[in-house]
Amino acid sequence: MIPGDRLSGIRAFVQAAQAGGFSLAAEQLGQSRSTVGKAIARLEARLQVKLFLRTTRTLSLTSEGQRFYQDCLRILADLDAAENRLTAHASVPTGCLRVAAPPLFGEKQVLPLLLPLTRRWPGLTLDMHFSTRRVDLAESGIDLAVRIGSPGHHSDLTSRQLGVQQMQLCASPDYLQASGIPASFSELEKHRHITLPEQGRTQSWILKDSDGKPFWWQPEEGLRFSTLSAVYRAVLDGYGIAQLPQWLVDEHIRDGELIELLPQSQAQGLPISAVWLKTAAMPQRLRLAIDTLVAGFTPC
Repeated sequence: MIPGDRLSGIRAFVQAAQAGGFSLAAEQLGQSRSTVGKAIARLEARLQVKLFLRTTRTLSLTSEGQRFYQDCLRILADLDAAENRLTAHASVPTGCLRVAAPPLFGEKQVLPLLLPLTRRWPGLTLDMHFSTRRVDLAESGIDLAVRIGSPGHHSDLTSRQLGVQQMQLCASPDYLQASGIPASFSELEKHRHITLPEQGRTQSWILKDSDGKPFWWQPEEGLRFSTLSAVYRAVLDGYGIAQLPQWLVDEHIRDGELIELLPQSQAQGLPISAVWLKTAAMPQRLRLAIDTLVAGFTPC
């Protein structure tokens, strides 16, 4: 039989390692900082090993602590999996589901899938964070993040690909009537480009050459806006050409409000992934959210 204080010490250790400090770990566990600190001190005393390197400003794992942390993650994950298998049918998702996603994609693609869950499960609430900044899940208390591009390869993270974001060059019929339709990259260079910023410069467009190889093409500085929604609006209003996500422009292309350009140059898109912490526990609300997103992004 495993004593309760032994298991609580392991949970406190894992939470402190993920949070990067005792205070934040205590807040996330609903305990006092003193309780967490004493639990970890007892754990170190029992193991006769130092798990953390502490300074006045930082908390980091020793090499022994890092190995023990990885072992604890596996053990606690197995324990939670066993509990979840027994209670999956009886459990009801409750509590606050905290989700981070890119602004426009989150509003148009993620929120419509997750919001109905709060109507189906009255005990479930939803806290959505829309930001282009890639948040630290443990530090921000985020249950689930939806990311476009690399999901991240930190040892604390688990990810599942939901789909692929394809990009399309497009412009409005009015703009093309006035400026002409580009039939090649050289002609594309002569047009007004509507772009996003990236690290102080204009964001490149990912395209495909005549041999089918992807490459990054640098558009000229024409109109540059800090949000995707502003670029999208300017393209619809006929101010130039932009590369926009397929999920955003498909309906406009079908309705003739936008025209797809150089379709042969469309490169492989970026992965869309759900990302969550490889924690000991997976609450039913998190499991429900992941399953809902997987089902919602799977083509019919």
